[in-house]
Amino acid sequence: MVTRKKLANEIANACYLSLVEPKSVKDALKAEHWISAMQDELQQFERNEVWILVPRPLGANIIGTKRIFRNKNDDVGNVVSNKARLVAQGYTQIKGVDFEETFAPVARLESIKILLVVACNMKFKLYKIDVKM
Repeated sequence: MVTRKKLANEIANACYLSLVEPKSVKDALKAEHWISAMQDELQQFERNEVWILVPRPLGANIIGTKRIFRNKNDDVGNVVSNKARLVAQGYTQIKGVDFEETFAPVARLESIKILLVVACNMKFKLYKIDVKM
């Protein structure tokens, strides 16, 4: 059942979002929604102080970046927000020169299963959250 209030919210959100994911930065720069998404990403870097411009060391391998554009959808499939991520092109790195070890903070499937079993037995409520940065 769709109420007028819910329909009004969907229409209002659609006015501020792009439903089409651009394939390149050139395409993204044509839409103000994607420009603001890219600016939000850079502002997050500044707020969290994770980006410092430094001079290039002699003989260092420079790792490039790439923009990834995605639409975030809700449970029904409506576009909720536009995400423009700046990611490193890690395939240009050389082990032993650019890095020694790697670390990826991911949960193992076994850990998730144990969490769900404990939550069911203890009658806990589980919520999914989206961590921005």
